[in-house]
Amino acid sequence: MKINTNVTAMRANLNLNTVQDRLASSTQKLSSGYRITKAADDAAGMAISRKMRAQIRGLARASKNGSDGISFIQTTEGALSEVESMLQRCRELSVQAASDTYGIDDKKTIQDEIDELRGEIDRLSQQTEYNTMSVLDGSCCRQSSSTNVGVKLISASDDVSLTTYKLTVDTQATQTTATSGTLTFAPGDVVTEKETGIIQINGESIIVKEGETYEEVFSQIRDYCEMMNIDVAPVDGTGAECDLANATSLNFTSVLYGASYDIEITADNPELATKFGVDGLTKVVGKDATVTLDTASGFSNTATVFVDGGRVEITDRNGFSMILDVSEAEANSEAEVTMLDAGYISIQIGANEGQTIDISIPSISCDALDISNVNVCTSKGAAKAISAFDDAIQNISAIRSKLGAYQNRLDSSVSSLDTTTQNLTEACSRIEDVDMSEEMTQYTQYSVLVQAGTSMLAQANNQPQTILQLLQG
Repeated sequence: MKINTNVTAMRANLNLNTVQDRLASSTQKLSSGYRITKAADDAAGMAISRKMRAQIRGLARASKNGSDGISFIQTTEGALSEVESMLQRCRELSVQAASDTYGIDDKKTIQDEIDELRGEIDRLSQQTEYNTMSVLDGSCCRQSSSTNVGVKLISASDDVSLTTYKLTVDTQATQTTATSGTLTFAPGDVVTEKETGIIQINGESIIVKEGETYEEVFSQIRDYCEMMNIDVAPVDGTGAECDLANATSLNFTSVLYGASYDIEITADNPELATKFGVDGLTKVVGKDATVTLDTASGFSNTATVFVDGGRVEITDRNGFSMILDVSEAEANSEAEVTMLDAGYISIQIGANEGQTIDISIPSISCDALDISNVNVCTSKGAAKAISAFDDAIQNISAIRSKLGAYQNRLDSSVSSLDTTTQNLTEACSRIEDVDMSEEMTQYTQYSVLVQAGTSMLAQANNQPQTILQLLQG
């Protein structure tokens, strides 16, 4: 037996260290619950499980994104519900104003309420927010740029492609104007009995009574014109605006553009007509703009154009719709409208790149809904208002319907994501998680081997002592 090198003890120690390492590893697995606690435990399994873990965390975050998107849609839809209620009220008021049983003062009161409701609609359009982000001002839909400052995009459907659309404004939109003949009164003159009568402006009657001053009559004319979207101003011989005392005639101008906004002024008394120059009235009817689409650009040959004043609506197959305002565009001017995709709300609903849902919400301002100019102070205007509010209600209903479709899709996405996350977690568990019964068996085995190895090491270390005792004997 060799005593310089205790080979038996070395071997016993080596085996003991090996078993102790395995025992430590088994202890770590049992305490953590994971089969793979370091790469050495299962290199391939760790690589697979880490990719799965990244996917699982991404899917869980995507599910939360979907829930946030649902909250976003619910916030928006709640505001749209209020807008629809206000539009219903406006339509009700328009129906009321269409009846001739209500006088001009009554209709003005009705118009005041409609104006306030429209103001609230515009406020909701500008101030409805989700997480400090405006949602109804048009920033969440297709944006555009134009080479012509007089051509502005009001709205565009999701089916408008991201390209450049070219058009030419052939005829400029103009307003209807009417200029009276020479005025034959001084502001302070009093209306005599033979000068009394009725002045009608677009079908609405102004009763001129004996004893009124002509300045008071003009004040009534101005107020009635304002209610009917007509500007009236005293002008001198050069056509420049002036005060009533220095005026030679009255100039009437429609606030709105186009041929459909006419100005009709009559008087049932020739004496009264002469005083206000109604008998010498000259009128220039406004014109609708005319445009030509360049079909070599984004417009197709099947596109149709509808023009009302300076408002141009272009429609085509497959839901294509584009509304432009060309009121300020000059005649024979060209424009390039480039559609941009910068306004969508994109919601990440997957763990990987490109797995998104784009949500588009158009502007619901009064301009976008085409109700900015409704006026119920005349029966004709009230009839138009009914139609305008019908279209606006239909527009809002379509937006709400689209939001409902978005929400249903997000609900399905969240449900699918949760199911996929659960399945992937289960698959990852099969790779990562330790089998407690199996590992406990291994732990017990390693514990016994450590105890046995410790005992054998002690015996191996005791062998040289036995030899020394023999030598001493």
